[in-house]
Amino acid sequence: MEKNNGLYELIYEYYESRILFGVYRYGEQLSSVPQICASFQLARNTVQAALNKLEKKGYIKTEERKAARVEYRGTEETFKENAAKYFVPRKEGIIDFQYAGELLFSPLWKIGLHSLKLDTGSGKYWNQQTAGVVSMPAKVYFDVLHTFHNDLLLNLYWQCLRYLNFLYPRRNREKAGNSAGKLLSPDKIDNLKQEFDDFFTEIQDEVLDFIESSSKNYCTEPAGQIPFTWTIYRRRPQVRYTLASLIIREILWERYPVGSYLPSLPKMAEQYQVSLSTVRRTLEVLHSLGVTRTYMGIGTKVCLEPVNDKIMNESEIRENLRLYGEGLQILAITVRGVALFTLESVSKEKREELLQTIRRLHGKTGSILCIDVLLSFIARECPSAIIRECYDKLRELAAWGYILSAVLIRSGQLDNGFSDFICRLEEDMQTGNFTAFAERWQTFIEDRMNFFYSKFPICNS
Repeated sequence: MEKNNGLYELIYEYYESRILFGVYRYGEQLSSVPQICASFQLARNTVQAALNKLEKKGYIKTEERKAARVEYRGTEETFKENAAKYFVPRKEGIIDFQYAGELLFSPLWKIGLHSLKLDTGSGKYWNQQTAGVVSMPAKVYFDVLHTFHNDLLLNLYWQCLRYLNFLYPRRNREKAGNSAGKLLSPDKIDNLKQEFDDFFTEIQDEVLDFIESSSKNYCTEPAGQIPFTWTIYRRRPQVRYTLASLIIREILWERYPVGSYLPSLPKMAEQYQVSLSTVRRTLEVLHSLGVTRTYMGIGTKVCLEPVNDKIMNESEIRENLRLYGEGLQILAITVRGVALFTLESVSKEKREELLQTIRRLHGKTGSILCIDVLLSFIARECPSAIIRECYDKLRELAAWGYILSAVLIRSGQLDNGFSDFICRLEEDMQTGNFTAFAERWQTFIEDRMNFFYSKFPICNS
């Protein structure tokens, strides 16, 4: 999980909320730095950066070789007001997560729990050290997801907990850690999912009741809803990679055909609502991939040239490939349920639009556009705003499969052979066999994931 020091904000917001909500009160100690590191799987310097910010904001006081103490003073009324101001604008997201979480995390739980069961004898996942830092149900779920060795997945999980503030933590519940024995009993491991769901539902109902009762008292002005946002941490600024991903997709869809020129830098800055410096950095990324080439006094030409596999030695390329592979893994496990849910929820007209877009894939090469069709459909049409957000981010990462295609072309291999797959998708849509459609996508993405890791095993290490 340690990929970017921006992660210190996660620790900062975690403790800020618990201090403002009255879980930790004036004069009380926070957990030790080693305990916090173990709970969040983060390095000491990242945790220390979060504590430094908490101290600067006046929430805590730190002393060398001692656990930090809370400096914030509040009353019961203040704590309730702070919680209301956080949760009332997130009511819609909290309700949505009940459905989104089932589609996103339940399939991951089933697979990860099998691996966890194989490892319970080692004691690795039944560590009581973190009790009181992260609630035990959340910690168990983290341990299950940790079996995938997928940093992107853990990032998504933590940010979901961050948004929900999991959920309104009662002081006696979180500090006592009284759920640990019940949830962490190895002989009840098969019941953990149900116990976690019951735990989540109980707290969610409490939070929704709290929102209903407190909104009139503490939020007198209408508050706009704050949606869930998934921030993908990177070692380098994200905007250039997001824009590069978008331009790659537009080139592959022939908005900018090979041989044509991209708009001027000022026009691109205006069109994509970014700075000129961001456009320049984005073009540097595209040049390194052989996507474009700039000619002085003429402009930036679309090339889509094959690239040498030595590009894998570049750290930023390897990081994007890592994210691509981890994104494929999340898709391979969740796409069946998400695709079926979306198809069954939309109108006949929307399904017809999807069918027409699938037909546009005939004659195209590369799996990127195939996956892009489905992910863009889900990101637009899924009833769940949280799933739309997650699949939109996964769509961005999927475009980095271009690197795989470019390297294969360089080595004389081709990334094609999707005609039969497209025909079967058309048949499924025409006959209304949405289950077969969703299962076909699951198999397709699993195959792409396995193929990717067979070519770039270093990204799975």
